[in-house]
Amino acid sequence: MNIETFISDAVRRSVEALYGELSGEQLQIQKTRREFEGDYTLVVFPLLKLSRKNPEATAAEIGEALVASTPEIKSFNVIKGFL
Repeated sequence: MNIETFISDAVRRSVEALYGELSGEQLQIQKTRREFEGDYTLVVFPLLKLSRKNPEATAAEIGEALVASTPEIKSFNVIKGFL
């Protein structure tokens, strides 16, 4: 299993635990741009309809759930609608 698949699976589990089943939404995970801290970025904008919250709150909730449930994920940053 590669790291992108691992992160995608962990995010999917956390999002479904927080907000319910993801129907057709694709998780958008990409490498983090150099000017920001971190390795991978989750774009949370497609998940806002499901969470019914603003981008920062949605990203923070997902990040906290990931850190709590996935020992391999140690920390996260929220910048606007990106985790």
